This record gives sequence, C-alpha cells and structure tokens, in this order.
Amino acid sequence: QLVKAWMQNAGQLVTREQDSDAYVELQDNQMSYIEEEFYELLHAYNNLDRSDVIKEATDVLWVTYGLLHTMGVDVEQAFVRLTDSNVSKLPFTYKDGKVQKGPNYKKPYLNDL
Repeated sequence: QLVKAWMQNAGQLVTREQDSDAYVELQDNQMSYIEEEFYELLHAYNNLDRSDVIKEATDVLWVTYGLLHTMGVDVEQAFVRLTDSNVSKLPFTYKDGKVQKGPNYKKPYLNDL
C-alpha cells in the first residue's frame, strides 16, 4: 500500500478510461524503471556491496509493485495467490538447483486481478 499511496500522491495512477495514452505511458515508464533498477542490482551484487544490494533489490520491488499498481492489480491479493501456488508445489524436487513443481501444483489464477 505504501507504493500505491506514493504513486497516487505523485499523480502516477490513471485508469485506461481516464486517459488511455497516459495509462500506457505510465506502464512503459515502470518497465523502464524495472530494467534500470535490475541492472543497478546486478552491479551492486557483482561488487559484493551488501548495503547496495539491499537498496537495489528493494528498488526492484518498489518499481515492480508500481507496474502492477499502474495496471490496476490488487498486488497483495496477487502475492497471496502466488504464495499459495508456490506452496502447492510441495512435495517438490530440485533440478539444476531450481524447485520443480510437485504433483499437487496449482497454477495461480490472476486473470480477475
């Protein structure tokens, strides 16, 4: 909710119905911010700077939440559903260091958000 409140105060949230060009432009801007922050995170990580990694990783979260808010997504509900989906992978196995979906896996339903 902090990101959403900040974006509302900054005038960065509009609906497609209010202004379709601004709606698309805000999302495009958020994607640019995500890319920028991601590369700043990589730089901090490669330089073994823990403080900067924390800052840049948090910035990635901030601008990602911002993108979802510009799309009108209930971010908290999306996170809950994704968490439930990830938990449904249990029991799981690893392949190449990555969790593989178990037999109980349920894909998250996000279309209504």
